[in-house]
Amino acid sequence: MPLLQHPDVELRYTAALQFRDIDPQAFRTTLTALSSVGGEVGANAARMLAAPPLAMPVPIAPLPADHPIFWPARHPPPAGMARDEIERRISALIPDQPRRLLQLLRPAMGLWPQAPRDDAPPHGSRLGGMPHAPPGWTWPVEATEPMLFIGQINCADICHLPGAEVLPSSGVLAFFGDHDTVNGCMFSSMGGAVYHWPDTSQLAPAVPPMLPLTVFPRAELLFRPLLQLPDPKSRLVESILKDDCAFAAYEEFYSALESHGLPEGYDYAGDFGAMLGWPRLVQNDDWDFLLDRPSDDYRLLLQLPSYTNGEEFADWGPGGTLYYFIPEEGLEQQDWQSCELAGQFT
Repeated sequence: MPLLQHPDVELRYTAALQFRDIDPQAFRTTLTALSSVGGEVGANAARMLAAPPLAMPVPIAPLPADHPIFWPARHPPPAGMARDEIERRISALIPDQPRRLLQLLRPAMGLWPQAPRDDAPPHGSRLGGMPHAPPGWTWPVEATEPMLFIGQINCADICHLPGAEVLPSSGVLAFFGDHDTVNGCMFSSMGGAVYHWPDTSQLAPAVPPMLPLTVFPRAELLFRPLLQLPDPKSRLVESILKDDCAFAAYEEFYSALESHGLPEGYDYAGDFGAMLGWPRLVQNDDWDFLLDRPSDDYRLLLQLPSYTNGEEFADWGPGGTLYYFIPEEGLEQQDWQSCELAGQFT
């Protein structure tokens, strides 16, 4: 099986997936080796080894507790890069366009998934698990199936952070997604729901009309203030940086900005999700075929890539990220029913 020994790690990873059912041992052996190479391939390999749907057909040993991919879930969030450092580095790297780029800086509230806690309150910020909802609330359904609970943000946890003034100052924002949308089987803005529950004192365990197809691993959430720039794959950046050298410099700085504060040698993706800010793209920013209106009419409300709680992983489709968008006027009016869910996948 020469492809499983190919020097190109991306090709080796793709080939291993094809052998999952044909030769489970070769699948496990190849992905175990790839999980230590770092970068996106290493992170995806580690997640594939640990993800419950893939673990069911064959016994797979869990990753060791000290595997570097678990470092963020076991440490508090580091500070984001300061504005003055961003300004200094952008001005030095791209002297022809610093003002235009720096005008694009947006505040965001970075998500930082942590291990689940037995003493965590039901209204706390978290991903996965099962929701607590107010009396009389009806679980959202898509094509007769209950939507999957993605997670919730307690607005009081983030109201002090820059940019959060456009969000409620209290209550819980709860996020749901249709199974097919979350797993990359449906490319549209359908299949998502967002709720704001102002009174957290009345929340109780919610009961779906039938068991959801998936309950994602629970991870408590901490937050950190971030300043974000547009993804290099965006049309906006491409329209500004016509020079190849300037574009390469921006790509390098963007990577440093996203991974700022992570320990030296942490070679996995530095994206842990965020409220507001700019989308970190898996593909490009051609959202128009995914959203009901032109993409310029929307603000990004939440983006969530795959995550780990220090033991388990949650993945969205193949190498995917979920994006909840809200129209500008919907955000101003806090009309959460106007939110739309989109996903990008490898």
